[in-house]
Amino acid sequence: MKNPKSIIKFGTDGWRGVIADSFTFENVGIVCQAIADVIKEKNPDPKGIAIAYDNRFQGDKFAEIAAEVMLGNGIPICLSDIPLPSQAVSFAAKHHNLDGGIMITASHNPPEYNGVKFKTSEGASADPETTALFEARVGEVPVKKININSAEAKKLILDLPFEKPYLEWVENFVDYEMISKKSYNIVVDSMYGVGKKYVEQLLHKTNHIVNTIRSERNPGFNGISPEPVPKNMKATFNAVKEFNADVAFVTDGDADRLAATDNRAEYIITPKIAAIIAMHLMKNRGWTGSIIKTVSCSVILDRFAKEFNLKLVEEPVGFKYIVPYLISGEALVGTEESGGLGLKNHIPERDGVLGSLMFLEALAGLGFNNAGEAMDFIDENYGKMRYHRIDKHIDTDKKDAFISSVTSNPPAEILGKKIVNIKTIDGVKFECEDDSWLLLRFSGTEPVVRFYAEAPTMNEAIAMTEKGEAML
Repeated sequence: MKNPKSIIKFGTDGWRGVIADSFTFENVGIVCQAIADVIKEKNPDPKGIAIAYDNRFQGDKFAEIAAEVMLGNGIPICLSDIPLPSQAVSFAAKHHNLDGGIMITASHNPPEYNGVKFKTSEGASADPETTALFEARVGEVPVKKININSAEAKKLILDLPFEKPYLEWVENFVDYEMISKKSYNIVVDSMYGVGKKYVEQLLHKTNHIVNTIRSERNPGFNGISPEPVPKNMKATFNAVKEFNADVAFVTDGDADRLAATDNRAEYIITPKIAAIIAMHLMKNRGWTGSIIKTVSCSVILDRFAKEFNLKLVEEPVGFKYIVPYLISGEALVGTEESGGLGLKNHIPERDGVLGSLMFLEALAGLGFNNAGEAMDFIDENYGKMRYHRIDKHIDTDKKDAFISSVTSNPPAEILGKKIVNIKTIDGVKFECEDDSWLLLRFSGTEPVVRFYAEAPTMNEAIAMTEKGEAML
């Protein structure tokens, strides 16, 4: 058996592995023991940990192991009895004043994966310093656990609600008067994840017509990865046409990510959703703050921030790098390319459910008749830029050599566009004179290299990612 230290690594958000390969009952116990050790070091008299799981295979069993390890270390637990979104665990940790939360999920990864996310007492993704502590403690002491049904365990089990407080918070966050200024046909695609029918339920008293698809539990996700990107959204596009929808919202496996489509069944990247929401928050709620984005995000946000004289901050990929700006209150919005969207005055966490409703509120509040009008507005005011991403499998041991090769001998141009800047805060990003750019970076959760590009036309964006592949 492999040394757990060599296979248990926390990536952009948690530790993930293939079920029955590296992600086993034994290794989950080892990871949770490391987490318990760190919790007890920080607080010898811990208040408790919220634990839940998503729709993935045997998620409830893995969550039970996490609970039994916490109990074995004298840490009180509250264990959900239903699959839940990751942000519901984050919310529970903060709402109930606990030491944190453990979520059993592999988020948007393929169905054969599962994972462990740790959420802090503030309701946020664990920062790199905290996950480094977990990794350092992996395998250091034997796993201690007790049966969850034992008399000893019952003394440490907390009876605290997860779902209701979270949904009540979301309902109170949304301006239903604003959201009802328009009447839209809406498609919600939960991608067989734990977004379930939450958005539809939260809109049931409004004048909107909502059709939810792929809301049932399917641990195999019907053969797709539950990631809201075009290659997995054929069902979404078909539903938009079938229901003549004005907008579609798409959440991932654990419902913390958000993408959308417009009424033309055209994909909307999350940074454009963030721009529309930010404009609405400033115009209709009077909020302000900085725009926080990861290095893989659209240049549209740079142009938006410049127009409104807002500070723009660019960070590495991973929502944990956005979290500090949400905790401090500096961020108006924080966003990732891959569906992550955080909002001022909410918990410092991604939230695909609240994000869907706030995009809807923004569309109505800004007077758009459909999402297509909003995207045309973006094109007209911030330039017509198109985004493309492809992923390729790569052996992780080639990573350093590849990065070294590209940075030591970088190209002078891409597609005839002069490169004016090179960033290496996460992978290698080539920025061109016309604001086109190409980013090459390795995933923190899968053995893949990702190629991202943005250019004035989709053909150019695709061609730029192909140039990136050629460098590999």
